[in-house]
Amino acid sequence: MSESAAGDMHIDRVASLCPRCGAPCAAAIFDHNGKVYQRCECGCHEPTTDLIFSDSALYRKLDAWNRLVFPGAETAAMPGGNGCRAQAMKSANEPCLAVIDITNRCNFRCPVCFAEATGEGSHYALDLATLRKMLQALLDRPVPCRSVQFSGGEPTLHPEFPAILRMTREMGFTHLQVATNGSKFADPGYAKLCEEAGLHTLYLQFDGLSDEVYLKMRGQRLLDKKIAAVRAVEQTNMRLVLVPTVIGGVNVDQLGPIFRFALEHSRFVTGISIQPAAHVGRIGVDEQNAEPFNLAAMAREFGQQTGLTRFPDDWFPLNALSLLSRAIERVRDERVHPPLCDAHCSIGTFFYIDDDNRPFCLSNFFDLDGFLRGMAQVKPVAEQGLIGRQISKIRQFGRFASCLDRSKTPPGLTFERLIRSLDAWEDKTDGRSEGWDRRGFNGIFVAGMHFMDAHSYNLRRLHRCIIQYVSTDGELIPFCSYNAGARLRDPEELTRIESLQAAASVR
Repeated sequence: MSESAAGDMHIDRVASLCPRCGAPCAAAIFDHNGKVYQRCECGCHEPTTDLIFSDSALYRKLDAWNRLVFPGAETAAMPGGNGCRAQAMKSANEPCLAVIDITNRCNFRCPVCFAEATGEGSHYALDLATLRKMLQALLDRPVPCRSVQFSGGEPTLHPEFPAILRMTREMGFTHLQVATNGSKFADPGYAKLCEEAGLHTLYLQFDGLSDEVYLKMRGQRLLDKKIAAVRAVEQTNMRLVLVPTVIGGVNVDQLGPIFRFALEHSRFVTGISIQPAAHVGRIGVDEQNAEPFNLAAMAREFGQQTGLTRFPDDWFPLNALSLLSRAIERVRDERVHPPLCDAHCSIGTFFYIDDDNRPFCLSNFFDLDGFLRGMAQVKPVAEQGLIGRQISKIRQFGRFASCLDRSKTPPGLTFERLIRSLDAWEDKTDGRSEGWDRRGFNGIFVAGMHFMDAHSYNLRRLHRCIIQYVSTDGELIPFCSYNAGARLRDPEELTRIESLQAAASVR
């Protein structure tokens, strides 16, 4: 589709960047035959029109959640002049998860890699002193961010990775995660070493249950190594999130097999984070004339392949959980990091897994929509003694017990146990306490995160980013500024390489 046509329905108008030259421009978002397109209007080029969402009804549902989560929000201002590399490209949110690339070296050369990491050329590995300063910058923020993901490249190739984990844990970070291809974790001894150093979660690259998929997307057969990494982690107290990058016409059919694999290992696999491939970095895999894969396609395909979810009823934006976080914050009278991302950045659904390893979609027996919307009405606990505060908390959350349809509830699941699990969504330390694997509630969160590229850039989404990189000078950079748009990854990595080379020349 090259341009909008008569009869198309206007949905939105946003500030964007031109897909051709990167200049600031306006973009119209419209409904054409039940699908959503973005039409960028750059003064230097003919307008470009791209599919960004394959179901307009779900797109509008997400818009409705944005209006609830961000009441009175205004359209992001258009960046001008050098704005695309300045304040206009930053987030207005505190990060829920901070990402630190500790090396750009990788032992794979995947045909699909947004970081374009390799084992060749100029590389860096951040020293511990620099890393400590970057981590301290997170703790010094108005609301300290204590959840960090180490990334790269392949972060386990950093020669001091276990020492980095120990230092981070000792500094007071409560959730340590690594984005990894899993190659080193196939060794049970290495997995145990990282657990002892403080690692909590592996964000494990996991594109399917077929070596044909890995040959196309990673350039080599990897299935045996992926399974070996999972089994090694199962000998520890760490958790796994399976992370498939999905490309239309390549591995869309793997959503069902990946979920079934996660279900077989549900005691350790806490989630699946599905990532539609964004056209940034190294893109060497053809979509074979398939429609670009997006979050609407993900939700529909998942339901068709598993038979476990209804489209679009069982899918909610991640930012809906911010209503729960805000309610817990008001009741506890403490600051938290609500997931205040844009609704179009991530959607998901949650499964309760019973003692026989059978999955039950949460929204099939629990009015999640009503529960989350009701959270917006929870009031702060009045000034009173400890016992009074606890009673008030119980009363406020207890009034939502009617959201649970007891005629459909899996055996043994009570409202109180369900509330505790929802609480743990925003408090990752709860699940890491002693006996976490015996807490009586097993679940898998299936989510999609669609990072922006030149065809879908939207500054409103950018300004709401909650996953932010840390630069060596302690500045925070939204994920989609670091990897797309201004592509701030490139100058940041060049600075790190030049700094390392300068230090080597002095020695």
